[in-house]
Amino acid sequence: MGLLNLLQKLKKNDKEARILVLGLDNSGKTTILKKLSDEEISEVMPTQGFNVKSLMQNEFKLNVWDIGGQKSIRPYWRNYFDHTDALVYVIDSADKKRME
Repeated sequence: MGLLNLLQKLKKNDKEARILVLGLDNSGKTTILKKLSDEEISEVMPTQGFNVKSLMQNEFKLNVWDIGGQKSIRPYWRNYFDHTDALVYVIDSADKKRME
């Protein structure tokens, strides 16, 4: 996992990091979070607010925050930036309407 290795190097004195996962609604943010935490991906509902998962990898704790992407929630994204070590912005490249 390249991002994890980079975070471990940047935060070598810490044992945890926080990643913020943002993107438009229905772009796959929650699916990525479920995949990272080895959860079943049978049904994913739109995120109302946020989901947080803490993952352990080689004694390093990764706190992954999946924030809802609905238009009404996007103005609140900035409230989650403090204490964030990395930002992952998810884009569904198969969604041709939003890629225009």
